[in-house]
Amino acid sequence: MMDFMTLSLLGALFMGLMAGDAAISSNTMSVNVGLPPIVQNSGLTRRAAEEIFVTEIARIVSVPSVVPVPTPRVASRGTLIGALAEPLKLTGLTAALQDLFGLEHVRISATMLHVEAGLRLEIVVSDHGKPLRLLELSQPNLNAVELLRRGAREAFAEVVPYQVILAQLNDFLDGAQTDLSGVRATTSTMLGRNWTRDDHIEHSALLNLNAVLFLLEGDPAQAAREVQLADSLLSTRSIHALNAAFLSILSGDLEQARAQTERGIALSRREPPFIRPYVLIQRGLLAWAEGKREAALQLMQEALQVEPDNRNARSYVAWLQHLNSGAPGHFDPASLPRPLNRTQMIPALMASVFLQEPLARQIHRASSR
Repeated sequence: MMDFMTLSLLGALFMGLMAGDAAISSNTMSVNVGLPPIVQNSGLTRRAAEEIFVTEIARIVSVPSVVPVPTPRVASRGTLIGALAEPLKLTGLTAALQDLFGLEHVRISATMLHVEAGLRLEIVVSDHGKPLRLLELSQPNLNAVELLRRGAREAFAEVVPYQVILAQLNDFLDGAQTDLSGVRATTSTMLGRNWTRDDHIEHSALLNLNAVLFLLEGDPAQAAREVQLADSLLSTRSIHALNAAFLSILSGDLEQARAQTERGIALSRREPPFIRPYVLIQRGLLAWAEGKREAALQLMQEALQVEPDNRNARSYVAWLQHLNSGAPGHFDPASLPRPLNRTQMIPALMASVFLQEPLARQIHRASSR
């Protein structure tokens, strides 16, 4: 038999592991899905349903973003400490510790029902102490997979609406969707919510994304107003400054473009590294607008070195080389061969979405394909 000291140490170790598991799980989002017998009889298991749900969320999360998002996790998969706790019937202890330490993570519980009209999915979203939200989706047939994917998108929009719209815009820019109206409708709905001061990160990100939509729709003046409003809510995002600089070059206000570019450079040091090539591109656009084509070319080449598959950087390098060579004729960025790999695109950054001709103050839609 073990002595009291050994038991105490083992108990303390186990409680430490459980507390650690609670803290780790607080950064995740668990997904739990219940299925009716008619769906299970078709071969779709609860585990597979949860995987489909989480895979759709993971696709949305994969789009580069500066807004933090929870990591989706299948509830039935469990964790290491959960597996150890199962034989001891202590599986509920992690959740209790989360409640005790204020570490409750995002939980999505979905129940699929077979009804006369087809299938219905009822979803409850629990998010860090906010009021529970209930969603109800219908499917006019027995296509459970499609219903799960729709449910995943709508449930995740309750947690991180910006990321869902960002993924929608990415699909449009990437050619997976051809209609911008769906992105516009979702954005307008989300911006119509009752926003609080605690939501300034999400709200400002949505306003900035709305500015990109306005520019896609040919309204740079409204785009500038949306960026200004986003920046007034959160002035520490490099994306706001870089987009303001992009629009200032487009309007011909080079003094403002310089100020915003410098601010964007300073703020980008605290942002994820995937923004760096677009910071260099923005600096190149400013140099080009100021008539410094050699400096602009060097900056675009540096951006291409940072991200060799960046189609915008590649387009600008070829464009500036054409101009600097004195070759006759107009350069068409669309004439460039497509890159072998998919260019990483940051839909919230205008320097990613558009190619700009600074001296002519014109923009063209960029492509990632």
